[in-house]
Formats: sequence, structure tokens, C-alpha cells
Amino acid sequence: MAVLISWYKQNNDDPWEHWNVNDGEPVDAGTTSRNSVFLIWNNRGDKEKDATDAETCTLTTKDMAGGGSGELVTQKWIWARVDTMGGSGSVFSEIGDTVTVPVKAGGDAPAGTIKGTKNDGTKENSARNFAQVTLHAKPLITATAGNVNFLLRLQYTLR
Repeated sequence: MAVLISWYKQNNDDPWEHWNVNDGEPVDAGTTSRNSVFLIWNNRGDKEKDATDAETCTLTTKDMAGGGSGELVTQKWIWARVDTMGGSGSVFSEIGDTVTVPVKAGGDAPAGTIKGTKNDGTKENSARNFAQVTLHAKPLITATAGNVNFLLRLQYTLR
């Protein structure tokens, strides 16, 4: 079976359709936006069958064409903290194009893995099936003014 990735807000009720950085309010150059929390699920709430594990998971940003161009990507304006990793994952790191952060689900999930095992879709019972990631934007003081569209990309391998 395939990997079944979905992105949910911290409340685990609302899916992320589109991330409006800073809740849609402007982020001035040289400042840091408010944090946003993402739950990145594999096989969320499927009690009947397992999906394939997402392994060697990393998170980065890409331009809207999936490439590595644009100020936000090349200057690494987005910072990520992988809350479910604890330890070295509990600090913010810049991401962009080939600069990534490793992602790991909670519970007994192996390093770099979001498990695809059957689960009930609750955070309390399904820790191995989701990674919790906190993101914020930190545009450089020299950033060009205006809205910037970009992609968040979870990269993974299949076994």
C-alpha cells in the first residue's frame, strides 16, 4: 500500500489546506512571524489496514514550481522545529531547497520515520503515525516586499 500523508492543524480536527504565514498578517523584513504547528500524518485514522511507512523523512521549502529559486527558499526564511523528535530536534533550524530538517514521528517510531500502521487518528493513541512540526517565517532585513508563495515539502523514501 502507498504512503498516505496528510497535514493537520494542532487541534487535529482541521486539515491544512494552505498555510497563511503569521495568520495572514504581514511579516516585516528582519522580524519573526508567529509559530504555526503542523501534524504530518501517515495513514491518519485508518483502523482497517496499514499503509507503507514513510522513511528517511525530511522537510524543506521549494518554489511554486518545485524548484530551489526565490528569496524565501534560497535565503531560508522558513524555520522548523520537529517537536516529536525532542533533543536535537527541539530547536529551530532554517530550511530551504537542499537544506532540510529530519522528521520523526513520536512514540516508538524509528529515526526519520512516520509509521503507516493502523490507528484511530487521535494524538493520544497514534503517536507513531504523526510528526508534530512548528514553523515560522524569518525574512531577512533585505527581503523584497510583497506576498511570496512557496511549497512545504516532506521528502521520504519507501521500502
